[in-house]
Amino acid sequence: MPHLTRALAPALLGLTLALASCGQTPGAQPTPEAAQPAAPGAADTQTNAALERFAQDLARQLPNPDLRRAVQEQVALRFDGDQETLFSTLAVRPAGQSTVQGLLTRGGLSVSALNDVTRAVPHLQVAVRGPQWNPDTYTPLVAVAAQGGDEFAPVVAFDAQGRRHVLDGRTPPSQPVVVVGVAERVDDQGNVMIPAATQAGAATLSEPGAGIGAQACDSWERLISLYVRDDHEPWSRGDPEIYVQLGSNSHDGLYLGSLTDVNDENKWYTPNRDLIRWTSATMGNWMMYLWYERDGGSSITLTFGADVKGVNGSVSYTVADGDDQMGHATLAFGDRLQRFALDTGDVRWWRGGCE
Repeated sequence: MPHLTRALAPALLGLTLALASCGQTPGAQPTPEAAQPAAPGAADTQTNAALERFAQDLARQLPNPDLRRAVQEQVALRFDGDQETLFSTLAVRPAGQSTVQGLLTRGGLSVSALNDVTRAVPHLQVAVRGPQWNPDTYTPLVAVAAQGGDEFAPVVAFDAQGRRHVLDGRTPPSQPVVVVGVAERVDDQGNVMIPAATQAGAATLSEPGAGIGAQACDSWERLISLYVRDDHEPWSRGDPEIYVQLGSNSHDGLYLGSLTDVNDENKWYTPNRDLIRWTSATMGNWMMYLWYERDGGSSITLTFGADVKGVNGSVSYTVADGDDQMGHATLAFGDRLQRFALDTGDVRWWRGGCE
């Protein structure tokens, strides 16, 4: 499979989309410089301190095989689709002749200390990242998925003696690592957010969408396939949460959905998902896709202006201040009958539609 170019310079994005609408694939372009991430705020700093204390305490007790087995069995349930669990669920899981919380308190971690960390981190999560492992024979490090700042910064971890280690934030570890952090896939009440479903396609397609024949005309804007070059998610946080929103020059909030099975970079997926039904009378003269990796946080509004075939306008989207932007691109109502690829640099996708 060819490896597609990683990013496009913003100044060339308009040219890229023009070429895409004509069925042409843009060539490789220079990668723009990324903005420097802000340092963690005061609240994140307090959360990270609590996570580090908990990670060190948990690491000191992982030599207990009953505790290791309980962690591995609970995360394997993948309650939110990834190998992770809320600590509130893990704490009451049977482990040996007790529960996980019972093992931790018997091992020297006080109930008050556990209460302190769960108050400081309401949605405390325990995950396992990296390759498969045998909890009967291997004791992993316990790392921290820090809040705020650079998600790809070096990762703090602790061993069974409580000693501090620093892991590469960009290179996945060769051994399994237990990671504590804040759950990204639950709402304020701790319930798993149920996104719109999609189905991952075969990875053997060279560029799905380019050779697909005509579909029944039903006015739907269809997401045929996509290829993610950069999902903006470090290994310590597990699988990415890829979201797409659609708006038009006359209507915001036309569509919001996630692609739960899109977990790997540099691989084609074929969701073949109908997104919205649109006409120029009800939707406007052009539409804009916005892609992002959801990390959560406080709600903010992003507004993007565009001039598409002489029609000027803007689209506003509600996202979170912790979300990682993956780019946006427009298409004109008059081009909806065509099947072509759009590209933001982080994401390339084939879309189609008809009257």
